[in-house]
Parts: sequence; C-alpha cells; structure tokens
Amino acid sequence: MDVLSSYLRNLLAYPDARLEKLYQLAKEEKFPVVEPEVGNLLYFFTKLLKPRLVVEFGSGFGYSVLWIALACNGDCTIHCIDYQEKNRRRALELFSQFGLKAKIVYHVGEALTVFDNLSFEDESLDLVVFDHEKQNYSESLELVLPKLKKGGIIIADDVLWRREVVSDNSKKLRVNALRFFLKEIFHRKDLSSFICPLGDGVAVIQKVF
Repeated sequence: MDVLSSYLRNLLAYPDARLEKLYQLAKEEKFPVVEPEVGNLLYFFTKLLKPRLVVEFGSGFGYSVLWIALACNGDCTIHCIDYQEKNRRRALELFSQFGLKAKIVYHVGEALTVFDNLSFEDESLDLVVFDHEKQNYSESLELVLPKLKKGGIIIADDVLWRREVVSDNSKKLRVNALRFFLKEIFHRKDLSSFICPLGDGVAVIQKVF
C-alpha cells in the first residue's frame, strides 16, 4: 500500500466495524474484494442517490454489497449476480448476520444472461456496480443503460487494472477491453464520467439523458 492509500485508509470510518474484519479475512484468503476506500465510495453514492433498485455484477461473497446495503433506506432492493453458488451461500450467511438479508436478492449465473433474464423495466435502476469480467464491461454498459434512470449511476471497479491500461506494453484482452470501455464512457454524449484512482481505479458514470 502506498503512502496516500495508507493515509486515506487511516481516515476511514467504517459504518460497521465488522467490515474491517471482513476485509482482513478476505486478504488472508486471497479473495478479491473492493478496497475499503472503494467501499466508502459506494457507501457515499448510495447515501447520495437514495436508490430504490440496485444491481451488482460480480458480487463474490457480498463484501461490497454490505457497504451499499448499510447505506440504503428501508425501501431499497439490491440484486447481486455472481457465477458461483458457494459465494451465494456465504453471502447469504453474512447478510443474515448483518440483518440485511431482506434487502438483497442473490442470483447465480453468467452476469449478462442473468441481468437480461431479470427483465427490469426501462429506466428503473438507480445504481449499478460492475465488478465482473472486465472484458464484458462495454457489453454490460449497453445492456444496462436502457434500464438505468436518467441521473442514475454506474460504478465500475478495477478500470485501471494494476495500472496496465496506461502501459503501451500491455496487449492483454482484458486491458484492451478496459481501454475501449474508458474511451467509450468519456466520449458518449449521454454520459458524464470520471475516474477516481482509489483501489485499482474506479469509474463513476452518470446517465445524463
């Protein structure tokens, strides 16, 4: 961890102390979760938006969803999507421990297929989080935007991918896909976007019309 990240981490006030312990456990297990600073960003935008309908692509055992659910009002529903049943089982146990299970629906399967099958109404989603296969971010964007409200937000994690997106030497499919995605979100006139260099890079994308 660099000096800036360490400083920001020390400033962080967790909305629930158990989140810090869960993060340490995930690191011990080498299970990929968002950095606490990114979790705090999710918490902030959830408080700001006061969403009623949230979807996360790539939920793992639910660490990032806990940050969102703790910030949600009582009438919020969060749909998690992940491809592993074992992650769903673990996540549901955690949601129960936090008293948040009633807010969350967890789906297992390929992210884009599950999302499409859920058949959300157009302009019904307030907040969407991308943390699934990076090469699918652009396709996911096209699928999600009709369902996202005007003013709704997409938060995409790991968009700098170990800083490889800025390296001319990296020709990986994942990295090239992220470069395309980033160019797209900054050049589309129906979107307003910025990148926050927390964790491995977070893109915040608002649908403006």
